[in-house]
Amino acid sequence: MRFGLLIIATLIWGMGFVGTRWTLVDYSPLWSNSLRYVFAALFSLPFLMMRRTIKDKIGPIICSVLLLTALQLQTYGIEMTTLAKSGFLTVFYSIFTPILTYFFFKQRFKKGYWFLLAGSLFGIMLLCEFKIDNINMGDIITIISAFFFALHILAVDKYAAHLPAVEFNLLQCFYMGVLGLIFGLMFEGPPNLKPLLDFDSLVTLSPSPLLGFIILSIFSSIIAFSFQVFAQQGTPPHIVSLAFLLESIFAALFGYLFFAETLSIQALIGCSLVLICVALIPKMTNFEKDAQDFEELSATAD
Repeated sequence: MRFGLLIIATLIWGMGFVGTRWTLVDYSPLWSNSLRYVFAALFSLPFLMMRRTIKDKIGPIICSVLLLTALQLQTYGIEMTTLAKSGFLTVFYSIFTPILTYFFFKQRFKKGYWFLLAGSLFGIMLLCEFKIDNINMGDIITIISAFFFALHILAVDKYAAHLPAVEFNLLQCFYMGVLGLIFGLMFEGPPNLKPLLDFDSLVTLSPSPLLGFIILSIFSSIIAFSFQVFAQQGTPPHIVSLAFLLESIFAALFGYLFFAETLSIQALIGCSLVLICVALIPKMTNFEKDAQDFEELSATAD
């Protein structure tokens, strides 16, 4: 069940690339992310007030800072590169996560894991038709964002074990909304809210900043990240980062559907290779935390 939720989360985040493009038509990268989480914070607030859980919880605060930084950098990158290329470079977190896990926790991984990771990354290179001589500033920014995504995965693994997944993520969304609003006002001043009054786009499902923010706030932020938190309570972080490689597949697919970004035969082969590697995760890796992991997490929570 947890592994399946990871896959659904990657599907939602793939669609999130489209929502981001729509918001960038009228908003800067800073306000695109800030308003995304202002929306998410407003949707989260009634539940949090009902549960009376809005308090200084260090875990959600740390995760919100890391995730907001990663998303902000990723949004700047999307503005300067293609969806498929951004999807490829973002998944460098699948490399950073096991490296950081080994560096901090001295954890070693099975050969099967490295085989699947290498196969998946090669598939994504085929998908994006990546050329090393085509690097631009947007690509570099996206790689840096991947490092912060890896830190966020490790932070969720550490801090989210002792809280209900939805509650933890709603707290994370709330703090990100507050921080995003502060940073947006501080660096760029008040945004123009007129594009958010296009309510007809919600009826016709036509591209608009409002529809983009609905997709990003409700689906990508509240639903998908709640799935991530729940899944990570029973799945090791390096397996989570490997499963998240499907995000590139869905980003390229939605890029093709919404922006006519073509998929060649080579790209389709790459998609197939990633799908095969992710499908083999349950067979070739320990994709669930063992009982000792849960005992250590419970001890930390106590």
